[in-house]
Amino acid sequence: MSENNEPLLSSEELSAIEKMVDGGEFGEEVYNVNPNAQPYSVARNEENLGVSYGALTQINERFHRFFRTRMLTELDYNPRLSTATPQLMKYSDYIRNVASPSSINVVELAPLKGEALIVIHPQVVFSCLDNWYGGQARSLSVGDERGFTANENAIIDKLCSLMFDSSNEAWAPYLDVNVELVNRDINPLFANIAGDDESVVVNRFSIRLRDEETEPYIDIVYTYQSLNLQRDLLSTRIQAQDADEKWLERLYTTVGEVDFSLLVSGGSIDLTVDQLLNLSVGEVLSFDPSETAEISVNDFPLYHALVGESGSKVAVQVLENVFEEDL
Repeated sequence: MSENNEPLLSSEELSAIEKMVDGGEFGEEVYNVNPNAQPYSVARNEENLGVSYGALTQINERFHRFFRTRMLTELDYNPRLSTATPQLMKYSDYIRNVASPSSINVVELAPLKGEALIVIHPQVVFSCLDNWYGGQARSLSVGDERGFTANENAIIDKLCSLMFDSSNEAWAPYLDVNVELVNRDINPLFANIAGDDESVVVNRFSIRLRDEETEPYIDIVYTYQSLNLQRDLLSTRIQAQDADEKWLERLYTTVGEVDFSLLVSGGSIDLTVDQLLNLSVGEVLSFDPSETAEISVNDFPLYHALVGESGSKVAVQVLENVFEEDL
């Protein structure tokens, strides 16, 4: 019944509906009854990298560049190192797949909260050591229970030092971090930077050796929580960099529209003040032209050129840059 105590449907409409039901014209499909719905909690925390992905990608690119340079200068080693792509996964899924023995380094990146991991695959250590003593970087089969020798630990110390410095520089545009070693082990199970069900962000830098069967790597692992606490700062830096790039594009376009006058000089004559004062209209000055003309902008020489004709006009052909040897 409606508010005015009038029926919502007329008797004719009710009769038509009853007839359709009796005749089976509605079919068997019933709507909004026991739908296949999945439970959803509006209070749950949806974990995703979001803006942190772009910032981490740039940080990884900077780390890749700084670390390769340091390896070349400090260890005389120039490996084929790939840039890492941030991946979000459960900590238990990551740690159970870490090769053993690996150098598991637990570090702090103040002011990031909590701890992080720097995992060095054993083949990275072996290849650095082989290269240091003049051999070729190659894979070496070792047992899970094998530890690292004194020489190998020295290489690990050096690699960590290079990575700490590279990380500090890589993070510099976003955050002033200071990487410090907390502890080191070869058993992944002893590295507990997060709970098994907590999320971590894995950044894997792979190294290619001659032996394609093995792909050693260096992992930098952050807890999701530590990055999530800095998401506003990372987002601000990304937006600032985007604004700077757009400003540079506008500046480049504006500068590119500035007009310049090119001056083509075919030669010069040296005159004294007296000769200049005694010049008269119609007087002819003779000089020996140089083999090539000089093109300058705002009295600044840029190119050597040949003077000639193109169609019915005088033209110049650019030969070389005046400062080509310095460029």
